[in-house]
Amino acid sequence: MTGNSSSSDILSSVRLEKNISKDYIPRLQLLLHELDYRYVAPPSPSPSMNFFLAHHEWIHDTVGPMTSWTTSQLDVLEDSSSALIERSYPSADTEMKVILAKLTALAIFLDDSVENDVMYEEIGNFAHHLHIGESQSSGILKLYHECIKELSHLHEGDAVLRGLAVMPWINFVDGCLLEKRLLTLDTELRASPYDMGYQHLAKQRRDGISHVARETSPGAKIHFPLFIRNRTGISEAYTAAIFKCTKEQGLPLSRYVMALPDISFYIMAINDLLSFHKEELAGETVNLIHLRTQALKENKGTSASGEWTVLDTFNLLCNEVREAANRIDEIVRLQDIETMMRDRSYGRDMGLSEVDVTIALQWREFRDGYISWHLESQRYKLDFIRREQFQPTWI
Repeated sequence: MTGNSSSSDILSSVRLEKNISKDYIPRLQLLLHELDYRYVAPPSPSPSMNFFLAHHEWIHDTVGPMTSWTTSQLDVLEDSSSALIERSYPSADTEMKVILAKLTALAIFLDDSVENDVMYEEIGNFAHHLHIGESQSSGILKLYHECIKELSHLHEGDAVLRGLAVMPWINFVDGCLLEKRLLTLDTELRASPYDMGYQHLAKQRRDGISHVARETSPGAKIHFPLFIRNRTGISEAYTAAIFKCTKEQGLPLSRYVMALPDISFYIMAINDLLSFHKEELAGETVNLIHLRTQALKENKGTSASGEWTVLDTFNLLCNEVREAANRIDEIVRLQDIETMMRDRSYGRDMGLSEVDVTIALQWREFRDGYISWHLESQRYKLDFIRREQFQPTWI
């Protein structure tokens, strides 16, 4: 990294609260109850062996030779990308699971590779080459482009849903580039060495021209944490995938479109809440919860001195996720449909069709499976949450 600081003013102002309480743990457990989360263990043997075998071969025979990653690194990449898709989209067919797992794996690789300056430049030209119809400069980027095209073909028939499913994978690349600029910001010049115009500012500094900035209010940056998180989270693409289990499936977009913003937020926020524990253990502070805490510092909080704390932000995000899930459930009429199925009544009496049932159940599968993946992954260190207490009553 270059520059005088490793982060921007909002990033550099973040600090780990040394004596932070573990109060976020019971709040997290309460959230799972508020969401009516239901844990269902993955079947054994898995019915998705074709998917797992195809993804394994692709990771080691196609991706591996294009990278310098070791076999163990590739194994971790394989497990992370396949397990997420398998648990979150259990009704998806092998074709849909494979392409989602491929794109997830490549996104992880690109995110890790942006630290390399040569790769950073190649990634920086990805969207340009794509827009003007030129071939990509590296094998990995060519592969990423091919997978994006394959996903687009799987969404033929609905141009709007295709855009929701495909465009975030393209925007993700620019999000990674933006994140690197923020993490390499020269706070005196208020610019990154990767910004256009940085060298001019650096020359002015050498010539004795000051660029000291006045301090800005934390509240002035209140929307920034969510902005950068949305750019790098790909949550809109994962949202669209919920309602497209096969190439042939054609669920009417207008039946669930109003739920999409909340589903996208749910995906992003659940990940941040369930990854918070491991990040606290590691002392990481450049994350949504810490960044939002800094932006909300001017609010009255629950600390003894009345200051806004990380725990206040954690609780706020839990409340926002709960409210988002409630709105989604209402839009897709999840409770009505589950009541209908439990009582074995006819949906027509409630104004429901088979399409409504499918939409609701695919959302239910995702909302539970996505949480289950986090709880099962050793990466997130959530062993203190006993999954059996969340099993549905029909188990």
